[in-house]
Amino acid sequence: MLLWAEREDRSRDGAKEQHPGLAETDAVRRLLEAAAGEAGVQGEASLWLPSTRRGPLPSPPLARPRRGRPPKVTLRRWTVRGQALAPDAAVLALAGWGDSPGMGRAGQTVVLGDDARSWQAAARLALAALARQRMVPGLVHDPAGDADAARWRLLAADDEVAPRLAALRASMPDSCRAASDDPERAPSAGVLLEGFLHAAVDGLTRRWAEGQAPGPGDGPARRWLAALFGPDAEVRASPAQRQRLRDAHRRWLRGLSVAGDDRARVTFRLEEPSGEEDAWVLRPLLQARDDPSLLVDAAEVWRGELGALAQRFAGAPELLLAGIGHAARMFEPLREALRDAAPSEVALSAEQAFTFLRSAAPLLEESGFGVLVPRWWSRQDARLGARLRVAPAPAGGPGSGQVGMQQLMRYRWDVAIGEASLTREEFEALVAHKVPLLRWRGAWVRLDPEQVEAAARFFERREGERDVPLLEAMRTGLGERSEIDDLPVREVDFEGDAGRWLASLAEGEAPQELPEPPGFEGRLRPYQLQGASWLTFATRLGLGVCLADDMGLGKTVQTLAYLLHEREAGHLDLPVLLVCPTSVVRNWLEEAARFAPSLRTLEHQGATRLQGEALGERLAETELVLTSYAVVRRDAESLQAFDWHAVILDEAQNVKNPGTAQSRVVRRLSTRARVALTGTPIENRLDELWSIVDFLDPGYLGARRDFQKRLALPIEREADEGALSTLRRLVAPLVLRRLKTDRSVIRDLPDKIEQRSHLRLSEEQASLYESVMRDAMRAVEESEGIERKGLVLSMLTSLKQICNHPGQFLGETGRDAALGREGERRSPKLSRLTELLDEMLGAGDAALVFTQYRRMGELLVRHLSHRLGIEAPFLHGGVVASKRAEMVRRFQSEDGPSVLVLSLKAGGTGLNLTRASHVFHLDRWWNPAVEDQATDRAFRIGQRRNVQVHTFVTLGTLEERIDEMIDAKRSLAGDVIASGEQALAELDTATLREIVALRREALP
Repeated sequence: MLLWAEREDRSRDGAKEQHPGLAETDAVRRLLEAAAGEAGVQGEASLWLPSTRRGPLPSPPLARPRRGRPPKVTLRRWTVRGQALAPDAAVLALAGWGDSPGMGRAGQTVVLGDDARSWQAAARLALAALARQRMVPGLVHDPAGDADAARWRLLAADDEVAPRLAALRASMPDSCRAASDDPERAPSAGVLLEGFLHAAVDGLTRRWAEGQAPGPGDGPARRWLAALFGPDAEVRASPAQRQRLRDAHRRWLRGLSVAGDDRARVTFRLEEPSGEEDAWVLRPLLQARDDPSLLVDAAEVWRGELGALAQRFAGAPELLLAGIGHAARMFEPLREALRDAAPSEVALSAEQAFTFLRSAAPLLEESGFGVLVPRWWSRQDARLGARLRVAPAPAGGPGSGQVGMQQLMRYRWDVAIGEASLTREEFEALVAHKVPLLRWRGAWVRLDPEQVEAAARFFERREGERDVPLLEAMRTGLGERSEIDDLPVREVDFEGDAGRWLASLAEGEAPQELPEPPGFEGRLRPYQLQGASWLTFATRLGLGVCLADDMGLGKTVQTLAYLLHEREAGHLDLPVLLVCPTSVVRNWLEEAARFAPSLRTLEHQGATRLQGEALGERLAETELVLTSYAVVRRDAESLQAFDWHAVILDEAQNVKNPGTAQSRVVRRLSTRARVALTGTPIENRLDELWSIVDFLDPGYLGARRDFQKRLALPIEREADEGALSTLRRLVAPLVLRRLKTDRSVIRDLPDKIEQRSHLRLSEEQASLYESVMRDAMRAVEESEGIERKGLVLSMLTSLKQICNHPGQFLGETGRDAALGREGERRSPKLSRLTELLDEMLGAGDAALVFTQYRRMGELLVRHLSHRLGIEAPFLHGGVVASKRAEMVRRFQSEDGPSVLVLSLKAGGTGLNLTRASHVFHLDRWWNPAVEDQATDRAFRIGQRRNVQVHTFVTLGTLEERIDEMIDAKRSLAGDVIASGEQALAELDTATLREIVALRREALP
């Protein structure tokens, strides 16, 4: 296969016959090396292409609309040069490319032509067929030579391959046939396509099966097998030996195709008895391949009643007899049908029907036959299984006081068919019939011998009831419906109060909504009262739970109300430990003093914090202890020495990595109840959700590695709906999540209006971007391991800084960066931000400007002072807590500065900045949850105006790809991909190049 590249611009130089738009072969070679690891060799071809007197027409991706009368078009031959690859290498290159396989020089975009897209589809078909092992060993005869050739071939008649092959054959453009000596006699698209697929399958099978050749031996058959797995495909033997080998191979191939031909196949339909004494009936049919709904009964074939279908099913009698004869090797009762000259049906006993359904039918389907069986056969409710019933244990309950983790459930396993539980007597009565298929309560059921034995053992082991903790019952009942004692779990039924509790928790409600607690100053909104009741009820059941309300919905006041309810019930005989980021401790103190002033609170922070006995004495008269993750890590031994009524983690995403010191410390704290507060229970990966839930309810989601294998990887990589459903079912009672944008939750919050500003680069930025990207990619291609990862991350940072402002990347000071209008000329992004801020200030509004880079924040502060004459404080990670609080207070006051610049991480959580009605994201973070947290500093309760969110995206650059990834990440909270820059560092070079490449639309 020859791959060549066509430029948009045309050259007037070169030979007359040479294609004037021919691109250099170096561009093709680089793309091939990146995609397939090999570039082939330089090659040349003569193509018949549609042409006018001016030359060949541009390929469709390059064509532009023409005005006036269409020119006269004829076929002319043009010479092209490119890289020639073997079919297997071409498959790997084509299948690995997207619509745009990479970049040419000077930021040129590379796309696939129409013929390349068709061959790409063929390449993916070949790979899909190989993944399902749809290839057969072949033998190609050479009449003139002294050796035949061993070749692997695509099994084109496969049920899944055939329709895709037909669709591809019909859609191939004529350009795929352009390389021919005579355009009138060019091979058909189908011939070219099948030749390519057979060659590709042969090359890839040899490549991947290398070293699997049979052991030593001689003889033509052994030589043929060895040639299938080695580099030499020739099978040398005498003419007589080669003839015998070809005959044997031909007979073997007939065995593969006896199920039918290209038009029809033999299908077997099993029909159940209509009465008590009737037999099962197996009928052979003919089924059209292009229309599976078209079935012809064998009896019609023998009577010659095909009518208009006679031509479609030509040779039907021979096809039926050959198919039945071959199928009889896999299902013995079919031999009885062959005693009849016109076999049309076979009567079967229940045992024979069961054998057909369980053993013969899969073999027949694998061999290419069609099989039609009763619908109930595949239904799980037609088989024996296990049914779990869960109800509260007679003693105790959530209303009986502090039950903690000892809440017990009454747990009973039953043997069942469908929804009906079987008593031992009913089970024994079924088994006594001694048939594997029978009618029971008006429906057909199957009694697999293995399941009958498993059910008998099940009765011996599990008959009766037992009491287990609630969490164990939930894990079993809400988890994967797998197996227990070799019986599939059919149904889990939480009865009575247990079902009511879990349904309420999963819907974010408590079975009984509590009133506002005594001592609460203020008024809870309805959804906040619901949340406090939910927390109270769930923790009294003994469940660790996560309040994951959207930022700004008031998780703090709901938590304080919950604590006041606990005190009212007499449960705060031990203090509560609340852990949060250092910057948020002061907020909690102020909120507790405002909404729950009667709650005895202790701030465990700073160099003068209490330790040892002094801390113990103080805790005896304290109800709420506020501390930070940093202090918990340093005071681990001291805090682990005390018992706590509850441990509450605010901004619980801080324990998303279970291996960190602070995660290990909080897990070891001795407590009755555990609560997590976070607006982002999942930031990037499901591992983070596992870590939070494992803190709340240790072991509930299983071991981390097991969780990844069973749930996380199937969801993240394969979008497995079954795994996603299981995970939702498991965590629904433990996580309460409500959104500000849901009007059923909160009706008086203004709207959030999101606007994207799409910008181009300045000439300076484009030049810097292309230069840095080219040099960095060259270094990346020559490195590996940790060095490669570091180079990739460094490149990404540099490119994002260039998109912001050349001065940021070059490390210029304020004066060097040419602030003012000159600085805006160097960065359209800075120019647009200045323009929008000037307009906003004129309207009397206030704004937050987020950037992830401290140097860019400092540049902004200087630029806004110089250009707009305003003060714009910069809140970043280096600002001490006291100055941070003063900065926030000043901004929130009406006479304070109207623009606050913030670093995304330092200013993205724990702040209430509702004076701002505009939020600017100057550069993009990889994580939508982090950006949303930042936006929610302004878009939260207390905001009385609509919030406009301005997001800046530089077209044709890495930023545009980041924007696409962020949109993809928002689609499903539980279905996320690996964290952005770390994930990019692991990408193959071709994909990485495609993401960071500078595209045409970026240029000014």
